[in-house]
Amino acid sequence: MVEIKNPLYNAVAPSTQSIHADSHLRVTSDVTAPITVSTTFEYAKTSVDACNYGPDQRYVYSREGTPVLTKVEATLSTLCEGHAVVYGSGLTAAYAVLIEHRPKKIALGDCYFGIREVVKQYQRLVPGVQVVGLECSYEKVDMVWLESPINPTGEVKDIGSYALRAHAAGAILVVDATLAPPPLSYPFRQGADIVVHSATKYMGGHSDLLAGIIVTKSAKSAETLRHARYILGTSAGNLECWLLLRSLRTLTVRIRQQSQTASRIVALLEGHRRSAIHSACHTPTAHELKLGSRIASVSHASLQLCATNCSFIENQHPEGFGAVFAIRFKCKDTALFVARHLGLHRFATSLGGVESLVDWRHGWDATADPTLLRVSVGLEGFDDLARDWAQTLLALNDHMVAQAKI
Repeated sequence: MVEIKNPLYNAVAPSTQSIHADSHLRVTSDVTAPITVSTTFEYAKTSVDACNYGPDQRYVYSREGTPVLTKVEATLSTLCEGHAVVYGSGLTAAYAVLIEHRPKKIALGDCYFGIREVVKQYQRLVPGVQVVGLECSYEKVDMVWLESPINPTGEVKDIGSYALRAHAAGAILVVDATLAPPPLSYPFRQGADIVVHSATKYMGGHSDLLAGIIVTKSAKSAETLRHARYILGTSAGNLECWLLLRSLRTLTVRIRQQSQTASRIVALLEGHRRSAIHSACHTPTAHELKLGSRIASVSHASLQLCATNCSFIENQHPEGFGAVFAIRFKCKDTALFVARHLGLHRFATSLGGVESLVDWRHGWDATADPTLLRVSVGLEGFDDLARDWAQTLLALNDHMVAQAKI
């Protein structure tokens, strides 16, 4: 079987990688990879073990592998600077990491609530597994699970510092980099041992597929994971793999624009918040108060740049930051009013699609701050999104004034 990863494309631009990294697997004359829907493949005439798909590929049963799955893993392997294994969802990929490495003590910090639920399922399978905080002592810890950027705030952690702590304790570092796919972050460069992504998000990018990815440093580890996936049947389906491959072709241009727009929207909203604050040097105008007085805080990696102990950020994210941020309001009802009245931001869960989304996380996760909205910035124009926010914040002010009179 041909090597999945093609080293010829290791040194080219990410945008070139996403389009050409699977070209060595091309068998037909189709410019766009064809959708493979067959669950079974005819053996070669010479031998059941011989290649039956072009000169150097062999497929037998789709649970084991398909041409489009191989293509998408080849592309992801090159993009992510490792060896990628694709699963049916991000949480399935996370569970596969736990099953493969069988940790007895896990250090886990702020993260997507689904990861905590996966860990609970693992604890049911392996009784006695301990979970400690990310900032606790790593004594007897054998796996450190780090989410960076963090869902839902979009803030980032110093991967390098956690890698040093984990390795000093004899633990492996798993980094969930879902909110900052290539070219925004490359966690192996900072010392990660395993990288996971929910490909449903930015890598899929169109809110129309479910998939997850584990990226390992070695081809041998990837093959071990693929064998377990084959036995358990946890791979993504043929159509999902094709949709993911289609989406990866535009990943770089999508994520760069979303990143730039998100940072500008964050700066705009943080500016509104600050302009509404009275100080010895500034008295807010009536318009500034209408726009910003009900914003409690804005969180995003771009706002960490001026914070102390955050000098790592520019080195870790030289191409920009993820396109997810959090905005907190003074009360729950205010947050819900904004979520329901934004016109260009769909009020829905998930993130990473071409459309901007706003989500009230407390509706999914009872531990989430009820005043917080998670915002996923899409590919709409900055001016249009800025206008949407201004109109909604002004409508919120009018609504609150009217409510006060009742």
